[in-house]
Amino acid sequence: MRRVVLFAACALLGSLSTAVPADEVPRAEVLDLLEASLAAGEGVPAQVLLSQYEERYPRTSRVIELEVLAQFYVGDYEGAADGIAELRQDTSSASALSGLADVILETHETTKNYETVTHGNFEVRYAPGPDELLVPYAIDALKAATEALEAELGVKMVSPVRLEIYPDAESLAGVSTLSVEAIRTTGTIALCKWGRLMIASPGALMHGYPWLDTIAHEYVHLLLTKATLDQSPVWLQEGLAKFLETRWRQNEASLRHDPAASQLLHDAVDADELLGFDQLHPSIALLPTQEAASLAFAQVSSFIEMYYREYGREGLREALRRVSDGVDARKALAGVAGVSWKALEKRWKTGLSKEPRPPSARLIPRYLRGEATEQDELAGVELERARNYVRLGDLLWTRSRPAAASVEYAKAHQAAPADPVVASRYARSAIAGGRPKEAIAPLMLTLERYPTHAPALSSLATAMFRISKFDLARDAANRAIAHNPFDPQPHCILAKLAVPQADHEQRLCSELGGMRE
Repeated sequence: MRRVVLFAACALLGSLSTAVPADEVPRAEVLDLLEASLAAGEGVPAQVLLSQYEERYPRTSRVIELEVLAQFYVGDYEGAADGIAELRQDTSSASALSGLADVILETHETTKNYETVTHGNFEVRYAPGPDELLVPYAIDALKAATEALEAELGVKMVSPVRLEIYPDAESLAGVSTLSVEAIRTTGTIALCKWGRLMIASPGALMHGYPWLDTIAHEYVHLLLTKATLDQSPVWLQEGLAKFLETRWRQNEASLRHDPAASQLLHDAVDADELLGFDQLHPSIALLPTQEAASLAFAQVSSFIEMYYREYGREGLREALRRVSDGVDARKALAGVAGVSWKALEKRWKTGLSKEPRPPSARLIPRYLRGEATEQDELAGVELERARNYVRLGDLLWTRSRPAAASVEYAKAHQAAPADPVVASRYARSAIAGGRPKEAIAPLMLTLERYPTHAPALSSLATAMFRISKFDLARDAANRAIAHNPFDPQPHCILAKLAVPQADHEQRLCSELGGMRE
């Protein structure tokens, strides 16, 4: 019966038409089909089915629960909260919503004063205040991701795609199954659940994070939920999401170059300490450390990269179709490949062992804003001598003595040229001292090893602008905004360049504090 219902849901959700006459499907199966629609992350078709059902059949406790879920999935949190109150008045009903009821109520309470911006099939909700500046960038990323990811996965959402931006870790934890401790421990700052994308604002972290790629990452999850009717295991979901998270900004799917993650992966291969894919269940966010989470992402995404390279987009789609039919993910992927899962896994591990070692890089922890300062970053500088030079340089910098600070930063950089914190401090002081050319080599070396290091991206934009490399300055500024949009520097750079949104960037430059030296 479950397979029949899932096939029916596929037929419903594969079309933009959401109307399915209730009298064409038996009563019990209508409710099963409705539940399958929700499992696929589609709230709008579920509401249509529910409306048709209630025209013919009584409104039982189970129906009220489905009403609540459908309202929750379409973003009607007030209606969902009212439904929970109604359910709780019926003392004879043991609600199947269980702990989800508290999440729904917390979501309603948290978001009741949020702003909403609608653009086509996209909806962005955010807390009033500084996160408003994120909206146009988020919408542009969603538009690009829709085109790119639908081409890769062959699936399209019927319901509006809703993105919710939460200002801090506490807010994100309150409306999800994450805890603040899990967010702090593994650096998890986003999830896709209940038919919506949820991210913490980049302002919630000390230097932001790749928030636009993260939106695309969660969008992949949403589409995979629909493509497989929520039957793909965590390792497959996360592997595909990580592999495809940059597809929205490039012409072909490829894995982001991340030397630190690659080094973790190769170290685990050498030590025979790869994580079992099943260890990722129920969530990477529940792994014990940021290192374990990074290794997990590196493993599953490199496996998907290998699979995509050998079997292509169509091979991947066929495997997902089999998963949606109820086939185990391992058997589905191996079946398309025409080999056993064991052989497929061995091929991946053998390929890893033959890859060249990545450049030496360490994992840079994500710090929640308010819980860390530049001094906490400084503690991560491995070489004590360099750390001492930077400490003195910081002291001089805060006392408005940039020339003297630059001397100490230069000593630190000479001692530890590959350290990203040292290089960023040195480059910042070189730019402030009118020597932007001296900043470029350290910044390029840093970004080769740490491509998501926001301070380096911001300083590179400034340095390139100062030496009149305007195309490179524009590229670096856009990349910096995609990591830390609350840094005024890249907005100020774009405001000075011939970009279509120059007036908008100038406004943000002024509002965020203007150019710094």
